[in-house]
Parts: sequence; structure tokens; C-alpha cells
Amino acid sequence: MSSAPPIERPLKAFADAVLPPDDLTVSAWARKNFRTSSDYSAVVGEFEPHAYQVEPLNVLSSSHPSQMMAMMCAAQMMKTLIMLIFLGYVIDHDPGPVLIVQPSGDDAESFSNERIGPMIQDVPAVAAKMSRAAADAKSRTTGNRILQKRFRGGQVSLTGAISKGGLRRRSVRYLLLDEVDVYESGKQGDPLARAYMRTATYWNRKIVLCSTPTVQGNSRIAAAYEKSDQRKFFVPCPFCGHEQILLWPNVKWGEQALPEIVEPADARYQCANPDCGKLIPHHHKVEMLCKGRWIAQNPEGQYPGFHISRLYAPDWSWGRIATEVFIPARGNQEALKAFVNEILAETWTEPGEQLEWERLVERREPTYEMGTVPEGGLFLTASVDVQREDGGRLEVRVNAYGENRERWAVDYRIFPGDPTDLKTWEPVEWMLNETWPNAHGARLAIERMFVDSGDGTVTPFVYEWVKRQPRPRVWAIKGDKRSDTPVGPPRAVETTTGGRKLKFGVVFKIVNSDFFKAQFYADLRKRPPTDEERQAGMGYPQGYFHMPVDLAFGDEHCKQLCSERLVTVKKPGGRTASEWEKTRPRNEALDTQLYCDAGAWDYGSNRFQDRHWAMLRNKVKQPEPGGPSTLQAQPQQPAPQQPAAAQRPARRVQIRLL
Repeated sequence: MSSAPPIERPLKAFADAVLPPDDLTVSAWARKNFRTSSDYSAVVGEFEPHAYQVEPLNVLSSSHPSQMMAMMCAAQMMKTLIMLIFLGYVIDHDPGPVLIVQPSGDDAESFSNERIGPMIQDVPAVAAKMSRAAADAKSRTTGNRILQKRFRGGQVSLTGAISKGGLRRRSVRYLLLDEVDVYESGKQGDPLARAYMRTATYWNRKIVLCSTPTVQGNSRIAAAYEKSDQRKFFVPCPFCGHEQILLWPNVKWGEQALPEIVEPADARYQCANPDCGKLIPHHHKVEMLCKGRWIAQNPEGQYPGFHISRLYAPDWSWGRIATEVFIPARGNQEALKAFVNEILAETWTEPGEQLEWERLVERREPTYEMGTVPEGGLFLTASVDVQREDGGRLEVRVNAYGENRERWAVDYRIFPGDPTDLKTWEPVEWMLNETWPNAHGARLAIERMFVDSGDGTVTPFVYEWVKRQPRPRVWAIKGDKRSDTPVGPPRAVETTTGGRKLKFGVVFKIVNSDFFKAQFYADLRKRPPTDEERQAGMGYPQGYFHMPVDLAFGDEHCKQLCSERLVTVKKPGGRTASEWEKTRPRNEALDTQLYCDAGAWDYGSNRFQDRHWAMLRNKVKQPEPGGPSTLQAQPQQPAPQQPAAAQRPARRVQIRLL
């Protein structure tokens, strides 16, 4: 019983609730209070963190400004222990409502029984703050249910990611998301997005995402880590002091370890410093870890992110990893996948052909500038990709097309803003009034603009904007790989926007994106003619894709263009099928490219005969009266007060296909 006078007890409780906690870090709290249990750890007793555990723990401290942290870790490495320590810290030091999300309801019950229950029993500082019922492991009263445990100042709730009501009806300050890569998305949407909303009312929230990664392109933790500052743990060579991250290709045995012949069980780590290159025995690992430090590879990232593999585990020698995991897995694709995911903490790339984005960067052409139409470009199409993440944005591409399916990237702009706000669409409308100069002094306007409306959340707003634009220049589209034709005929849609029914007021077209994707990737593999071949009169191959040297078409753009690969997957009944698989979280550059190609198809490029191409060639060689005689790109954004007066509208070519 408290010795404070009765009048002081409510004042103390009020002060505890409104005053910020002291600067005690999570690692300092753990050293003082935490004890590991035999229920979940091979090392039992007082906790002393390894060097690589300290920084992730301290990022979760109340005094640290970050609201979010991502951990992409090897299996049984550190993520579960850090979550438990952080939970104990919250209960004892800075209480508030906690939600722990596991992949399923069964996983949530197991985590409660096998992790949280023993932790409460073994850590006196935590047990003292629990309700009487929660402190009693056998109690099943309101304060100590398996999926809900009360403590002084808050409660911890557990749920499965696929639970219908588990991610609703709760506002929480602390959100712990475990094994996010195996969460299943149900009819209610992505569980991560739903879980994030539960913390919206807390300015001092903490969100923890952790998981071993899975397949490249479909890994939630890899996507989260990519947005982070991407910290990796660097350790010094005990011989030369060179700091390096531990990578599997540097683990050597057998003839790879020459001049020594090392058995796999005694595998060594070769220093990455080319001036050293010495083989490091396992017994140096603890010393290396003690001197190691986290270094951010992407300092401008949105939040702290940590990546660590089993190669750093003090109790797992490199030889043990080689003999118990890697060597038995050779020749077994599923076992190798587990090795890559669970030991190296890296995403697995399914076998299949993938383009190298570096080749696209190298083949960019300095012969024309962004914002201009090179010789051979006869008409323009545009496309709009709608994104809601990170505050929302619209990404707009303009391509030029010519004979023999040759095409050129002409312009690429990103307009940040909420896509459900029609003001965000104003710059796109201005682009419809723009023209782009060609080599003959003529100016070309956009003939087709395809706007992706596939996201159900923003679809009504896309329809509302498209409805205001001139047809057939602007169309809303939906991607569907099951479509019988590359671009389907117009379809009427009934949608609600602003509380008003627009029956048959909007039409859209279905685009078979797989058709254009296969065609585009085949075209990207085609090489340009050599100087000798050009001198001999050889042109570019059919479907060749040109890009200028410009920041808008830089490394990230090329990576996104190469962000998918064709793989063979097994279907029920033993049959196989080819499917496109994302290898990167972002692919807007690819999507906009495919929509531009679809727009060119819809304009008629696949059906044009010689007389149609001749008509286009004649028109683009006629400069506009008073128009510029040199190539000058138009301003990136016309003045809002007179968007249409920024330049004279171009004469558009009307072609009838007979």
C-alpha cells in the first residue's frame, strides 16, 4: 500500500498520465529489469544485449523522435526478443494501449501463451504493473484473457491479421506487427493499412514492423525497409580493421579457402578488403560484433530500418550454417528459398528472365532532350498512374510513336497531392493543352490519354475528372489480363460521386496489360544498330524504345521499368502457368509505359496503312505559323490563372481508318 496521503495519490496519477517519462532508454531498462525465460530462449537469466541489439531497442525509447521502425531479420535472430523487451518497457515505464498483430488468431494465442505469459512471470517490474488477474497466469477473468491483458495505465491486445474485428474498434498508441510478410489481405483490404489507422489519434505513437522476408516484389517488410534509412551492421576485420557487412559469398571452405584447405564445418569469413583478404575464423566473431556499428545506407529514409542475417549470430558459426543449412539445400529450390529468406534475411527471386536496369541506363540517348519529339515521332500519347501512398500523387508520361512501332519517351512529370481532390488533377488538365516541339518546328498535342482507374478507392474521382475531358482524347481504363483484346471497346459504368448517380455518364476501356507488357519487354531486349550498321542504312529494330539522358529517366525510373519478370508457377492439379511477378515495390514507370502503348494501339497505330503514315509525316513537317523554329521544351507547369493561353493549341491530325 502506498505511503502517500490520500490527496496526493490522485495528483500523482494525474502527473504520471500527462508528464512525459524520463529519458530512460529501452536498452538501459532491459539491462536493469529484463530476464529471459527458458520458454523462449536458450540463454536464461539477466539480459545483456549484443551490440547489434542496442540501437534497435533505443529507437523504441520514449525520448526517440521516430514513430516507426522496420526490422528485416533472419529467423530467430532478434525481432521477437526486441518486441518482448519493448512491451515490458511500455508496461513498466511509459504505459498506453498496445496492439500486437500476428498472422492469424492461432499465432496470436501462441504468442500470448508462449511469450507474453512467461515474460510477465519472469520480469518482476512487469508483473508489478499488471492487474491482479493478469499477474496470475491461471486466471481467466476479464483482466487476463489470452488475447487481452490489462496493466496499470493500459492494456495489451492481440489479434490475427485476418480477424474481421481485430483491427477495428481500437485506438492504440503502440502497434507491434509481427511476421508481416505472411499477412493475408481479405475483403476488408490490406491489414497493414487498417492497422496503421488505429494509431492515428496518437502524436507519440510507436509502430514496429518486423518479419523475415519472402518473395521479391511481394515482401511487405522489404518494401518497408526500402523506405527506411536502411541501416546495416558493419563489423571490423580483426586483422586490418576494415569495416564491412557480412555477406554469404565471403564465407569460404574447401578450395575457395586456399592457401588453406578448410572443411565446411570450419568455414571462414574472408575479409572484403582487397588489400587484406584474410580468412577470419569463427572465434573472432564476438570481438567483431562488440566493435560493430549500424550505418544507414539511405540517410534520407522516412524512419529507422534494420537488416541483419544469421551470419551475425554469436552462437551460429559460419561452418554450422554451411553444413546444416546451405549444403543440404543445394539442388532443392524450396530449401534454398528458406535459406535465402530465413538465414540471409533476403528476398527470394523466383527463377525467370529479368531485364537488367543498368542496361537501360547505359543505352539512354543524348541526341534529344526531354520535352522534345525526335525525328520519327509522329503522334503523342499520355498516361496517368494514380498513387495514394505517401500523401498521394499523379505520375504522367508522354510518349511519341512512329512507324514500325518505334517509340520515344518525351516527358515524365509527378504531381504530388491527394488524388481524391480534383485540384490535384489541374496540372494534368494543363498538360492536355500543351504541345511538344519536334525537329521541324511543328508542335504535337496529345492524341490519347489513358488514366488508370483500377484503385477502387479513387475510381469515382478518376471517373469524375475523365467525364469533364474531351472524348476520344481522354479515357479511364482498367487493367485485366483476361481481356480478349489488347484494348476493349468502351463500356458504360454507373458510379456515385458527390452523392449523385451518373448512370451511363462515364465510359471506360479494358486494357490487357499482359499483352503490352510481353511486347514491351521483348522490345527492351532489342539492341540498337551499330555505327557501321547505321552507315549501311540499317535503322532501329521494330518496337525500339528510346529514352533521353535526363534525371526524370534516371536509375529509379529504369529500375521501375524492369520491375517485373515472367515466372512459371504451379497451379492446382499439377499444371503450370506463366505469370508476371513484381520484383520491386514500385512500378509506376512501367505502368505508365504500358498505358501509353495501349493509347497508341487505341489511336490506330496497329492498323495504320502507308497512306495514314504519309499523312502524319506530312503534317508534322509543317511548322505552326509564328511557332518556334528551334527545339524548346514547354514550361513544366503553365500559370494557373491562364492555363490554356500559355501556348497556341496545335492542329491535331484526324485520321479515318477505312
